[in-house]
Amino acid sequence: MRKDKAQRVLSIAVISFLIVFLAIPVCGLLFRAFQNFDGNFVGIENFKAYLGTRGFKITLGNSMKVTLTAVGISMITAFVYAYGVNKSNIKCKGVFHWIALLPLFAPTMTHSIALIYLFGTKGIITNLLGLSFDIYGFWGIVLSEALYVFPVVYLLFSMGLKNGDNRLYEAAEIMGISSMRQFFTITIPNMKFSIITAFFSSFTMAFTDFGAPKIIGGRFSVLATEIYKKMLGQQDFEMGAVIGVILIIPAVIAFIVDYYISKNNKMEADSKGTKYVIQPNKSRDIIFTVFNVIIVVFILMIFATTILSSFVESWPYNMNLTTKWFNFNVLGMSGIEMFGNSIFVSILTAITGTILAFVAAYFSERGKIFKSGSKLIYLLGILPNAIPGLTIGIAYMLFFNKAANPLKFLYGTFAILILANVIHFFSTPFLTISNELKTIDKEYENASEVMGVKWSYLLKNVIIPLSLPAILESFSYYFVNSMMTVSAIVFLYMPHTRVATISMINKVDTGEMAAAAAVAVMIIFTNVIFRLVFDRIVLRIKKKRLKCSKV
Repeated sequence: MRKDKAQRVLSIAVISFLIVFLAIPVCGLLFRAFQNFDGNFVGIENFKAYLGTRGFKITLGNSMKVTLTAVGISMITAFVYAYGVNKSNIKCKGVFHWIALLPLFAPTMTHSIALIYLFGTKGIITNLLGLSFDIYGFWGIVLSEALYVFPVVYLLFSMGLKNGDNRLYEAAEIMGISSMRQFFTITIPNMKFSIITAFFSSFTMAFTDFGAPKIIGGRFSVLATEIYKKMLGQQDFEMGAVIGVILIIPAVIAFIVDYYISKNNKMEADSKGTKYVIQPNKSRDIIFTVFNVIIVVFILMIFATTILSSFVESWPYNMNLTTKWFNFNVLGMSGIEMFGNSIFVSILTAITGTILAFVAAYFSERGKIFKSGSKLIYLLGILPNAIPGLTIGIAYMLFFNKAANPLKFLYGTFAILILANVIHFFSTPFLTISNELKTIDKEYENASEVMGVKWSYLLKNVIIPLSLPAILESFSYYFVNSMMTVSAIVFLYMPHTRVATISMINKVDTGEMAAAAAVAVMIIFTNVIFRLVFDRIVLRIKKKRLKCSKV
């Protein structure tokens, strides 16, 4: 009875947390979109007023053009790149793989800063080649967003290419079907789910991103920057809420498509499939090597430019080395203090988020006492996947800043930044741990009940150790993303809670691009070092498990 009570209390606690810090703020945002300044219900008048403006049509058109172009570029390049890594015999595949993932460790603003240094009016490539190319605006945003979504698309395509069944290719060879026809009749159809998921995931990421358009967009207005102007510049919260709702639409579509694909993927899985055997072909390998090297050079050029520009006097005129750009202040707070705030927020986000994700995943997958609660936890757990960071930030701003809200004391503190990050990134850790828990035999619980073993003992000594890789992966995901995020917290910070990514925006606004690059360098090195240490720890745990299994 005591065990049942403890599980029920924990389940209700998780549900209550997700309702208070996710469902209620988002519902509040939706209601605000249908109210006027005085709080009176006006139906769809706000939507009519905004959607009927010429500014909206231009902004939406710009957002769609930028997003579709960036997604198209990233999907084509990532597919060829992933094909080279997974379906050819090129050398240094591990190097190609890890360099493709580098953009995951940097804020999207980093790519924009590097592009300005390379292709801006004072850009090194622009000056060397005598170009009059204007990187601000459409092409600047496109290139930044393409680089931003590239690693995600690459990983999805890599997974799709790895799942190919070699028996189909063997049968095609016997039938004399050409390699080109095999590609279009076997490879592409087998990857249809990966391609669809990659498109919708990258579309949502690029469509709702705030960092790149803010830095390199210039006067080219998109919805992500328009909402920033409405909320903070014009204090037009009703129209800001309307744009926040509009931003949810592509995310919801992507969420539904991804859910449908996940169900169908499970149904179509074939355990008898054999691993694809790569046939020797020198011409193919040379072509893919050249292409992948070009992509690698571009990625490394972006990161090298960011790092170098933060250590020189005045790019590209005075290339003498200096560390002065790391010693800056924003409204009385030093860059090191803001970086410390980022570390503090990221660690607490990772701890809080991982614990919450584990408890939620456990009761969603293995909860026997409160069945309806398990279903509700799952629904709330996957909901953040359909809500962009900007929308969460606006929802929190409107909800926690109300005078009548008993939780108003959270507004303006580090706690609200941590909570926003926990909710913003919740779905991926929740699903990661849920999938790991599915692989653990449920007979452990049955055996513990028969033997009279305490539930807490089973959880501590069996379930958690077996779930440790997923738990650590979730901690890493939370930490790295919290170090880089800007979309959710840009509406919630105060002068004393300013973090590194916010200082990047501040420095770009004041024209101190090198200082912004210095902040980006600190974030990149922190994330890369953290990930390297994390991988070592995970490898050690796996080796320890392997030894135990052999004993």
